[in-house]
Amino acid sequence: MRVRTVAAFSFVLTALFFFEYIPPLRWVEIPYDLAEFHYSLDDYAFLSLKSGHFPEWDATIYCGMTFVGNPQTALFYPGMWLALLASAGRGQLSYLGLEIVVLAHVWLAFLFCFLWLRDKKLLDLAALFGAAVFAFSGYPLLQLQHFGLICGYAWFPLGLWSIDQSIATRNWRPLWKLACASALCFLAGYPPTFVVFCVCILTYAAFASRRWTIILWTLGALAFSLLLAMIQLLPALEALGQKVNTPQYGSGYRHAIQYISYLMPNYFDFSLTTPASTNPGGEYLYLGAPGIFGLLWLIFARQSLRNLSPILAVGLICFLLASNPFGLVYMALTVSGLLIQIVRAYYFLAGITLAAAALAAAGIDHFLRQEAKPVARWLVALSIACLAAWSALQIWIWLPGGPDFAAGWASAADALIALGLFSASIFVLRAVLRANQGRARSVLAAALILAVGVDYKAHGTSKRINAAAVNTDKFMAAAHFPGMQDTTFLEMQRHPEYRVALDALDLRAADLRHHSLTTPQGDDPLIPAQYFLDVIMPAQPQQPSQWRFLLDPANQSLLRALAVRYVIATEQSPFYARLKNDPDYRPLAPLDEYFRVFEYLHALPSYRWDGQAELNHWRPERRDFTVHAAAGGTFMLVEQLLPGWHAAIDGVEVTITRWNHAFQSIQVPAGNHNLSFTYRSPGLRLGAIISALSLLALAFLIRGSGTRVMSQ
Repeated sequence: MRVRTVAAFSFVLTALFFFEYIPPLRWVEIPYDLAEFHYSLDDYAFLSLKSGHFPEWDATIYCGMTFVGNPQTALFYPGMWLALLASAGRGQLSYLGLEIVVLAHVWLAFLFCFLWLRDKKLLDLAALFGAAVFAFSGYPLLQLQHFGLICGYAWFPLGLWSIDQSIATRNWRPLWKLACASALCFLAGYPPTFVVFCVCILTYAAFASRRWTIILWTLGALAFSLLLAMIQLLPALEALGQKVNTPQYGSGYRHAIQYISYLMPNYFDFSLTTPASTNPGGEYLYLGAPGIFGLLWLIFARQSLRNLSPILAVGLICFLLASNPFGLVYMALTVSGLLIQIVRAYYFLAGITLAAAALAAAGIDHFLRQEAKPVARWLVALSIACLAAWSALQIWIWLPGGPDFAAGWASAADALIALGLFSASIFVLRAVLRANQGRARSVLAAALILAVGVDYKAHGTSKRINAAAVNTDKFMAAAHFPGMQDTTFLEMQRHPEYRVALDALDLRAADLRHHSLTTPQGDDPLIPAQYFLDVIMPAQPQQPSQWRFLLDPANQSLLRALAVRYVIATEQSPFYARLKNDPDYRPLAPLDEYFRVFEYLHALPSYRWDGQAELNHWRPERRDFTVHAAAGGTFMLVEQLLPGWHAAIDGVEVTITRWNHAFQSIQVPAGNHNLSFTYRSPGLRLGAIISALSLLALAFLIRGSGTRVMSQ
C-alpha cells in the first residue's frame, strides 16, 4: 500500500470523521480550554502581529507577565503559524482555523503511527487498525480541547519509528526524525506531554536494543531537540523561575473503575444532553474493537512477547507513573521543584494508549498470519451486511434527537456487539485473504475499516467532553464586546492606563485579550510568585485559587494599587448588589445589558508621579511618558517588574527598582524629561540564535545522511 494513498484516504476519512465540526455543516465546535484558554492567547498573538509588533509581553492579565515565555501560546509551533496565516485579512483569529489545526493532528497521529507499525513489518491492515486505536480511540478524542497536548501526542510514533530505524541500520543518522518530533512536541506548548514523550522514548530505546550506543544516541537526539526548541525553552525557563511553585502531579489515576472506559465506551455518560456535573472523575478512554481484539488475541494465542518487550515496557512504565502506587511516584518527584510542577499523573495515559495501539496491531497481525480454512462466500456478504446494519444503528443513536447510548454497565452490550462483529468479520477476512479472493477481500476490509470508524465516531464525537453547540467566530463578530453596550466598551478601551476587575462569574480574565483590555486577575499557571504571594495574598488572604481570584470592591486600597477603574459584573455576580448601591461606584450605562460596568470613582492610573505626566505611547512592550517636576522624584509604573524590563530617561538607560513588591519605579531628576519603559525577553534573542544554528545543522545532517523522510 503506497504511503501517498494511505495519507490521502486517511485525510479524507478524518475530515468525514469530524464532519460536524467543520464546514459546510459545523453544528458543534471544540469547547473548554481550546475556546476559553488557548484561543485568547493565540488571538492575542494574531492581533499583536497584525498591529506590527511581536508579542513578548502579556499586559492583559496579572498586571503583566511574559507572553513569549508562556509555552502554551505555541507561538513557535509551525501548526500555529498555519492558523495565524489562515486568518490573514480578518479582524480576529479564526477559531475554526485553530480547530482545523487540532483535527489535522489527529490525522497526523494516524499517519505517523501507521508508518511506524508498517515499518515493523506488520501487515498493512494490522498497521491501519493499530493506527486507528492510537488516533481515534478515547484518549486523543478526550484531549481535543488541549491544543498542545493533542499536537504533541501526534509526534510520539515518529520518534519511536526513528529509533527502530537507527537500530536496524546501526546508525545514529535516522534519529534526526526523533530530534524533530521531540522539538515539535515541546513547541506544541504542553510541557507535561513533552515529559511523557521523553519517558516513552527513553523506555523504548532502553528495551529495544541491548546496545548502550542506541540509548546514548537517543539521549543525544533529545538533547539536540532542546537546542532546536531553544527559542521557546529559554523564555519558558525564565517564566518558570518566577512562578508560584505548585505541585501538579496529583494523587494518581489509581482507581480500577477509572480504567473501565478502556473497554466500555459509555460507562461514563458524556452525551451532550447529560448534565455537566455527571461522572466526576470519569474519562472517555475507549480502545475500540480493534484494540480489545488485538490485546485479547495476544493473551489467548500465547504469542511470544519477546519482540514486544519495548512497547510493553512503555505501557507498564506509563501505567506506574499514572497510577502512583502507594504514593511512591509523588514522593520521588518531590525531591525536584521542577519535576513536581511539570510531571502530571493523568497525562501518562497517552503512553498507555500508545502501547495498547502497538500491541493491538501486533495481535491482529499475528491473527491474520495464521492458517485459515476456506469459508462460504455468503459469509462475506453476511459480514458486510451485519457491519453495515450495526453501523447504521450506531449512527441513528448518535444523531441529534437519537435515543442516546446506554450508560454504566449496560454500555458493555455495545462494546460486546462491536467486538463480536469485528471478531467474526476479521475471521472471515482472514480466510478470504488466504484464498486470495481479491474483490471480496477489498470490499470486506473496507467495510470493516468503516465499521470501526463509525464505532469510534459514534462514541467519541459530539460528546460533552469535546463538543458544544456554539459558534465562537459568530459570537465574537456579534459586537465589540458581546453582551455589553458599545459605548461602554469603547469608554474602557480609550483608557489603557486603567485596568478592569471582573466580578462576572462567566467572564474569564483571558477573554479581555480579545478586546485590548487589561486586568489584575487571570487564569494562567505561570502567575508570578511576587505578584500573588506579596501583593494579592496579603490584601485578600482568602483566595479559592491562585490562578483565578475575585477582587473585593470594598478593598479600595488594593484597587488603587492595581490601577483598577472599571468593574464588570452581572446580575448574578457575588458583589453586584454592593456595587449597585456603593456611592464610590457609578454605572457607565443603564443596567439593562447582560454585562454591567461600574466605574470606580477614586481610581489611580497605572503610572504614578508627583507632578505633571503625559502618556505618549502605550503598547504591551513599550510605555512612553513626558514628565515635568521642579524637584524630581520617583516615577512608578504599576506593571510587574520581571527580567527583561528596561527604562530610559531621555534615551539614557537607568536602573529600575522594585516598588510595592512587584512593580517598577525609577528616579527622575528635576525638569522636563522623556521616559520610556520597554520589555525585551532576555532569552528570546539568544534562544532564536541557538535554534537557527541548530536548524541549519539539522538541515546539513539530513542532506548529508541520504535518509529518505518517507519510503514509498
